[in-house]
Amino acid sequence: MTKISPYLLNLAGEYRICSELNKRGIFATITYGNRKGVDVYAISDRHERALKIEVKTTQRGNFVTNITRKHLADDPNAPDFWVLFQIQPGKAATFRERFFILTHKEICRAQKVRNDEHEKKYFAKYGKKPDPMKGVDNVTIADVEQFFEDQWDKIKKRLGGSASG
Repeated sequence: MTKISPYLLNLAGEYRICSELNKRGIFATITYGNRKGVDVYAISDRHERALKIEVKTTQRGNFVTNITRKHLADDPNAPDFWVLFQIQPGKAATFRERFFILTHKEICRAQKVRNDEHEKKYFAKYGKKPDPMKGVDNVTIADVEQFFEDQWDKIKKRLGGSASG
């Protein structure tokens, strides 16, 4: 099967994350528009709390975060959670799916490790540090798969619900 176009891939990811959260008993809704600051809201049962969720979807082995370029590490309005969704088209219209759920602090730490590795390699090759505003921040599957795969309970707990599901 061919790759999914970027526009449809992003939409598929956002809708798929909402679907997964709803299946797990968490009311979730997509935000619309091109000026939105977050992709999905997860809302507590009594509507007392809403969590902002950034969704990153890929068909490859890495997720573009743009944390450095957007100054998100220090942004008080940053998402509460990041859900990284890998979808791999297979044969006969099947898909392999993997989900990685990270708090904002966790994704920032993972991105810092990735950036520090890049900085060391760049310095060794060019004798100077790279400009952090150039290039594209990303984390790989290997960066997140050991500790963050299918950690949906983190969202439910933050909303004040039980950890089942």
